[in-house]
Amino acid sequence: MRVLHAPAEIAGQASTLARALRGLGVEAHSLAYNPGFPQYQPDEMRPYDAWPPLPRYAGYLAGTLRHLARYDVYHFHFGRTLIPPHNVDLPLYHALGRRVVFHYHGCDVRDRAHMLASHARATCTECDPFCRPARQKTILASARRWADAELVSTPDLLESAPRAQHLPVAVDLALYPFTTARAEPRLVLHAPTNRLIKGTRYVEAAFERLRPRFPGVRFLTVEGLPWSGLRELMADADVVVDQLFMGWYGMVAVEAMALGKPVLCFIREDFEPRLRDCPVVRCTVENLAARLEAVLGDASRRARLGEQGRAYAKREHAAAAVAERLVALYRSFPGSAARA
Repeated sequence: MRVLHAPAEIAGQASTLARALRGLGVEAHSLAYNPGFPQYQPDEMRPYDAWPPLPRYAGYLAGTLRHLARYDVYHFHFGRTLIPPHNVDLPLYHALGRRVVFHYHGCDVRDRAHMLASHARATCTECDPFCRPARQKTILASARRWADAELVSTPDLLESAPRAQHLPVAVDLALYPFTTARAEPRLVLHAPTNRLIKGTRYVEAAFERLRPRFPGVRFLTVEGLPWSGLRELMADADVVVDQLFMGWYGMVAVEAMALGKPVLCFIREDFEPRLRDCPVVRCTVENLAARLEAVLGDASRRARLGEQGRAYAKREHAAAAVAERLVALYRSFPGSAARA
């Protein structure tokens, strides 16, 4: 079986999944066009997205010619194929008898109008919108026509992509060694990629309320830090606060749990049946300060949450386990060469 993960690195999923697939004996390759996330290491980086229009599209065409017909499965991330954003190459894979997977990660398909109308709090609640509804509709329409499967990395996206399945984000546990909890907390960390999406102003308000009660604790919001630096900070943290709007935990939460850190996060009630023994401490905008205070004041609970978090990350998010689910999906395609 030959699989290409392309053409965008989102939270390291293309490269992480390709490496894990190779560990299972699959001939997998990761390709990225977006150079804005240097912390991730795809097998092939072609920074075409950063080029002016003419050389950019020439690069897209060259990438297509380089990889066309070489793979049994084309696993496309963020609604983009090898010739984005219009994805005009999609019919080629069908004509060649190849299989196509669309893997959505957020604003590539998230229906802002629906989320605002349906939920008191969602990723879109305070976001300064940069999504493009017309583009989202085109992605979903092309997937309905050409894709053999659709995946989402967080279950809130199922409301916008109802044909999709939820595939948990994958993490390479070897990069996140378990660290033992300290008896006295020293660092609480919040690491947003987008302050409005994560509810950062409410997190920082909770931090300000708690500083006088915990004079020996640093309450830190970090942004734009290189991945290696963020990983070191997370390894030194005693508690990590993820987000207060999405209703599900993100990649930072998974990385923190892998390191053995207690995580606080808003989880939607209707998502609870999807969780099995998930140790994330549930919180809201209103009760974050109280929940965080309780965790900081209980060393044995922090230690227990850290151990449970590592076990949960291993069971639900270990790259090999997620890759096994992908292999089963690829092999389920009727009449597919991916059965090999």
